[in-house]
Amino acid sequence: MHVLIVSVTAGNGHNAAGEAIAQQFRDLSLTTEIEIVQEDLYEYCGQLFYQAMDKGYVFLTRYLPEMFGSAYDQLDSSASSRRIGAVVSASAFITKRFKSYFRDSSPDVIIATHVFAANVLSELKESGQITAPIIGILTDYCIHPYWEDCAHIDYLVTPDECLSYSAERKGMAVEKLLPFGIPVREKFLTSVDALTARRTLGLDEKLRTVLVMGGSMGFGEIAETVDDILELDEDYQVVVICGNNHKLFDDLIRRENDNLRVLGFIDNVDQYMDASDVIVTKPGGLTATELLVKNLPAIIINPIPGPETRNLEFLRNSGCVLYADKRFPVSEALRLLFKTPERAAELKKAAKRIAKPNAAKDICEFAKNLTAHTEHEGKDWKL
Repeated sequence: MHVLIVSVTAGNGHNAAGEAIAQQFRDLSLTTEIEIVQEDLYEYCGQLFYQAMDKGYVFLTRYLPEMFGSAYDQLDSSASSRRIGAVVSASAFITKRFKSYFRDSSPDVIIATHVFAANVLSELKESGQITAPIIGILTDYCIHPYWEDCAHIDYLVTPDECLSYSAERKGMAVEKLLPFGIPVREKFLTSVDALTARRTLGLDEKLRTVLVMGGSMGFGEIAETVDDILELDEDYQVVVICGNNHKLFDDLIRRENDNLRVLGFIDNVDQYMDASDVIVTKPGGLTATELLVKNLPAIIINPIPGPETRNLEFLRNSGCVLYADKRFPVSEALRLLFKTPERAAELKKAAKRIAKPNAAKDICEFAKNLTAHTEHEGKDWKL
């Protein structure tokens, strides 16, 4: 079985979802021969497209978030705007370049973790360049613009059954939807108790722990948020993960507070989640899914306009997060959770209700059965 996973670098979430699926396939390959290939669509088509997407996304979301959100809303509501935007997502040049990939490769199943990749694959399948089944993966709690234009992908994995109505309103075939959830890496699926995690990480075992994150790029008003938390008259410790935001790291490291730990980009966020009583973070799709799977009470801050505001809406309406802004700052949200533990318990209960920890496994098992079904057409085979 030959599996091709195609992503586009725009933030870290799409690649992380692809890696979670790849890892699950590697686990399956212990009993079945599975070849896994991961490709970044724009990197394959040339450094110009790759750098433009990567740096352009970071620039827009960091420095022009309102413009990014307005453009997203316009694309979401207007088919004509999507056609103009298709120059970016599936231009003739990109499609032609990626078509050459399949001259030397014949995957049994293709998985796309970004809508731009799915657009290109859909066009190639429409033209007969691809015959393998294509599975798209949503990595946010909404249906992004362009997914409704991917008419020739075979299935779309959604984070929750609730999104089926939204998909139907966009004219999508509901029978193609697979509400398996957003796939997260395997290390987020196991946990240790908070005391053990704190001991392992060198944190004070007895103190309540607040984890503050701004995604891989350390977006948002993190420094102001940390200052607000440090004003609380509570017995607690704060861990801040700055990601690749070196300026934020340098700023926070100057704070002289024994109960503040400042970290840069790390690969053991899962351990810090285990050690924490609550997380304060922006609502990236993968981060949101990881904290849901970890069953960690969350306070949401600094959503990037566009998909992250929609993630926030879904999470708030599901009852599994609090939202802090200037009118209801993080310090007040934390005090609410510290003083009323039953409120934190309500968040955890709601998170457990919508979390789908088996998403990666379900996707891989479905893909495996799908290819077997293709190979055994005409036999009594059920997916």
